Amino acid sequence: MIKHLISIVFYFSFCFTQWFTINYGNINRSYYVSYPNETPEPSGLIINMHGFGGSASSQTGTQMSNYAHPQNIAVVYPQGANSNIGATSWNVGTFWDSNDQDDVGFISAIIDEIAMNFDIDLNRVYACGMSNGGYMAYELACELSDKITAFGSVTGNFMLNTNQECENERQIPIIHFHGTNDPTVDYYPPSFDQALTVNESIDYWSEVNGFDLENYELLNTNVEIYTYFHESSPATFTHYKVIGGQHEWFWNNWGFNASEALVNFFLQYKLTDFINNELMGDLNEDENINIQDVIITMNLVLSNEYNLLADLNSDETINILDIVQLINIILNN
Repeated sequence: MIKHLISIVFYFSFCFTQWFTINYGNINRSYYVSYPNETPEPSGLIINMHGFGGSASSQTGTQMSNYAHPQNIAVVYPQGANSNIGATSWNVGTFWDSNDQDDVGFISAIIDEIAMNFDIDLNRVYACGMSNGGYMAYELACELSDKITAFGSVTGNFMLNTNQECENERQIPIIHFHGTNDPTVDYYPPSFDQALTVNESIDYWSEVNGFDLENYELLNTNVEIYTYFHESSPATFTHYKVIGGQHEWFWNNWGFNASEALVNFFLQYKLTDFINNELMGDLNEDENINIQDVIITMNLVLSNEYNLLADLNSDETINILDIVQLINIILNN
């Protein structure tokens, strides 16, 4: 539940903004919500995460809300926890983030909180970030793809390590922006922290997603766009290679705007594009629908949590109606 309202609520003709705090892991964590005003239907949601040493406030400088709101998408800017060396960070398993917080659980809790307090389309939730926040977007692609549809990284690599669970049951759309002259996060291998660099990430996710085709576009003399895909799949891995680009959020001076490109990429995808209807109700993913799935669904109801596989009547709420429908599925084999 939301514990405290930190700041005054501001109303503009185009949006509604508000700070919230949530107690997670016995620590008060905060996040900033920017919600489009006068939405005709439930809004999508983009989680936009700052880099190492940054803040939710500084990440609002990406101006993503300006591009998301006209598309009926809210944006949340979460605040990373203070690391062991005093700088804010996201726990992605590197030697330098110095963070032992459960940030995947924190982001999951934020999604649940926002869905309870705003009219959110949980079929359209996305995550992206800058630098360490981009690393975190990759972390979420591995561990929270049941809640988040597509992912984006701006100058953040993919830290695949032994502590990470990355067993996706579906294809994962990803977009990655990176400058070839980035002095902080390596574009070319080997990376300073053993993270997968861009092309290594492309190889990894192409194998996971079954991509076997590639498209190349020259946006301008400094920007090359590579898209990896499979003919029968809606998912892609899209890479903006910014020749000469530094460790930065990319603006119009490069011939494109990263915030606008991220929003346009996310608009292509809904979670139901990748969830097989035959698996609906199989909460423990054992390929059988039985009493164990009923128990899991009951726990979701009691804890006010959401799982798309449990939403059998597609009303974006898990309640007794879903339990009844699940029992009927069991009785009818």
